[in-house]
Amino acid sequence: MEAPVLCIDIGNSAVKVGYFSSDGLPTEVRNIESPTDIPEIAGQIAFIDTRMDSEWRNALLSRGAVELTVEKGIPFPSKYTTQLGPDRAAQLTAVWESGTFPAIIISLGTACTMDYIDAHGVHQGGIITPGINLRLRALSEKTGRLPLVSAAPLHTLLGKSTKEAIQIGVVSGFCLELNARIKQLRRSLGPFRIWITGGEAHIIKDTLSSDAIFAPDLTLRGVWLWQRYLRSFGGS
Repeated sequence: MEAPVLCIDIGNSAVKVGYFSSDGLPTEVRNIESPTDIPEIAGQIAFIDTRMDSEWRNALLSRGAVELTVEKGIPFPSKYTTQLGPDRAAQLTAVWESGTFPAIIISLGTACTMDYIDAHGVHQGGIITPGINLRLRALSEKTGRLPLVSAAPLHTLLGKSTKEAIQIGVVSGFCLELNARIKQLRRSLGPFRIWITGGEAHIIKDTLSSDAIFAPDLTLRGVWLWQRYLRSFGGS
């Protein structure tokens, strides 16, 4: 039986950890705030680092953790460059392993990314745009009078306050943008399943197609599958 693996996703806004046993099911998934919070484990630690954070990386490498990067190899075929981010690679690994494609993977974090896997399981490329909270922060930080408001979609055309006007413009507008992008891709690519993940996914998941697959732990599962792939070929 395989030893448990502690999988860690160092994202731009949060660091998420989860234990994975040999059946690939995560347990104790949670966010941690500091490298001193990294749990002790007798087995292997595998991590991805989207943030490019030397403090987290050094703390993990000193524990013998394995960093997963595209340069080490990925289990799925891709037409993207080796600059593909490790978070996107992990998500693609999880969806590719599931065999549920053609598919679009929408990851809603600090950035919103969309990646397409065709009917043959080949990653054809993707889209990157600012996420919801990044757009809200930009309005607040780059203007003199606009407040930072919560990320809540409003189903009305016009706001009756500055807060509502921002929520309609940014949050509800983002939902419209995302759904329009999905329609555009379906016109060009044909039918596909939608996977949705990321820290901001809960904000808008109900505005997407009812058959969308909501997978909050998709990235961590991809980390677990990815490290298994690299171990099988001696890449880690």
